[in-house]
Amino acid sequence: MNEPHRSGVQAGRRARADVRQALLKSGSAHLYPGIPSGEWQPASVLVDLVLALGTAKNGQPQSRDRVLNGEHFEFRGRPSAGTQDDQRRSRLEERQDRQEGALDG
Repeated sequence: MNEPHRSGVQAGRRARADVRQALLKSGSAHLYPGIPSGEWQPASVLVDLVLALGTAKNGQPQSRDRVLNGEHFEFRGRPSAGTQDDQRRSRLEERQDRQEGALDG
């Protein structure tokens, strides 16, 4: 009965393409007590659990963006709109840097 609430996706069930999911890697489980490792769950659920653990840096409140460390979690499914915007912006900046480099050279 003291088992943590598991609202994740059941093993073997197909993931919905429109729901971003995350899995806590077993090697990082010690950093997130009470969060089961090796289980795919909606990323939003894991964000809530990580924030509830109070693992924010320097005791400062942490925004919901980038709460799940890519070194500790694996991801699948469609990224959020914010992530897609970040990726587009990064690609645009890379193209601009290449163009500036070509003009300088």
